[in-house]
Amino acid sequence: MSDTQLVSRLPALRWRKAWLQIDQKQSSIEFAKTNRGVFVLHAAFITLMALSQHFSNARLGLIALTIIAIAIVPKKRVPIIVGASVFYIFVRPFRVEGWVNLLNAKVLTLTEDISTLMLQMMAVGAFFAFSFFYLKSMKWPATALISKRPVVSLSLIWAIFVLAALLVPDHSFIDAFLWTFSGVLISSLWVLAYAALDQKGRDPTPIGARNGFMRPFWGGSATPIGKSFGYLNKFDAKSSDELAVTRLKAIKLATWALILTGLMHVLEFIARDYYNLPQLQNTILAHASGKSFSASINWLSLIYNYFIDLVIISVWGHFIVATIRMVGYRIPRNTCNPLAARTIAEFWNRYFFYFKELLVDIFFYPAFVRYFKSIPKLRIVFATFCAAGFGNFFYHFSRDTFQFAYMPFLEALAIFQSAAVYSILLASGLVFSQLNPFKPKPKDGFFRYELVTRLNVISFFCFVKIFDDISGEGSVMERAAFTVDLFRF
Repeated sequence: MSDTQLVSRLPALRWRKAWLQIDQKQSSIEFAKTNRGVFVLHAAFITLMALSQHFSNARLGLIALTIIAIAIVPKKRVPIIVGASVFYIFVRPFRVEGWVNLLNAKVLTLTEDISTLMLQMMAVGAFFAFSFFYLKSMKWPATALISKRPVVSLSLIWAIFVLAALLVPDHSFIDAFLWTFSGVLISSLWVLAYAALDQKGRDPTPIGARNGFMRPFWGGSATPIGKSFGYLNKFDAKSSDELAVTRLKAIKLATWALILTGLMHVLEFIARDYYNLPQLQNTILAHASGKSFSASINWLSLIYNYFIDLVIISVWGHFIVATIRMVGYRIPRNTCNPLAARTIAEFWNRYFFYFKELLVDIFFYPAFVRYFKSIPKLRIVFATFCAAGFGNFFYHFSRDTFQFAYMPFLEALAIFQSAAVYSILLASGLVFSQLNPFKPKPKDGFFRYELVTRLNVISFFCFVKIFDDISGEGSVMERAAFTVDLFRF
């Protein structure tokens, strides 16, 4: 029986096919262009987000109000996005909770009558002033070094602020302000880097709009999903038909994200509530303390960690990309069928697309175009280690430098040892994947081409994730010992 005959006989498959093709049907597109269609699509999208329970009421409200405002006044889309993003950075300027905790701790030690909110507002205001003049300086002849190496200059400026925070006396206003400003800066550093690259290029977005886009209202991690206005403009819906298709794709993606949310809850219930399976981090720490779980529990925890991580990042990324599509930018998905990857490099492209793009845009290409041009293989190796090795480590190190405010420098630095090893292992795997001359081909047969290749990729990322940690708990040697003991039955 052919696939077409099977679909025609099973109602569920017919419905699935009809749903997947909804953005290709002219009747659906025409409906999505009407006022009623716009209302239905926005109501459905907000409902899907609310049902996921993935968003706080405040954040859901901000997203809902913003996309509705853009639907009502589409010609003011950019100012609305900028306004919502400016509001968002003022109320939530930090990407990770560690910076929030540091801000609260610093305010408690001050003798001045300054509240947490006041210090946060001052730091965000200072950041906007800094980012505006930094973007302006991209066109000034006197600052050619900044415009020529925007990422390097930004990283050095951030490092200077962190160093200054380490050197000034504790329990002072300057100490608290410098740490808070450093937290705001690193939380939006990569968005500012993309804005600087756009400013250096020919993107027509006004500098005021570019400067106000430092914390997109759709949220996310320090990795800018959607990159910048320059990138978004490449995927802008140019007509009413394209806008309708883009919004239909947003509904499809949000629906899939909600289904994956249900899968995530089922997996968590089975693993945590029913079987009481410990988290991978807990199995590693238990092994290090001499109270290891059984080999089967350790293996199950390792495998579960891999799959639940895929589901979580898919849900998170799908909702963000769907939100961006609702406002008219049909950008690529952040996670796209990573289990289909047959090589480590392909998985890295499918797993967290915008983080891969960040490393490629900011670290890989600059190294690739400048060094070892006459030695192709060494050129690939060097650029890959610059991106997946150094760039990956620097991203996580800089994001969590609040640790240095609590403990001596070397002690804080030791927290990142596992992250350094993880970055080296990842870069090594990507280099091997890119330069491997014996890649399986379809002619090798189903077992080797379809099955073994995917199992190899899964195995690599399962094991490398053992070292993917910046908590400071569990040393590199303890994680290595845990890995070795997995094979002792």
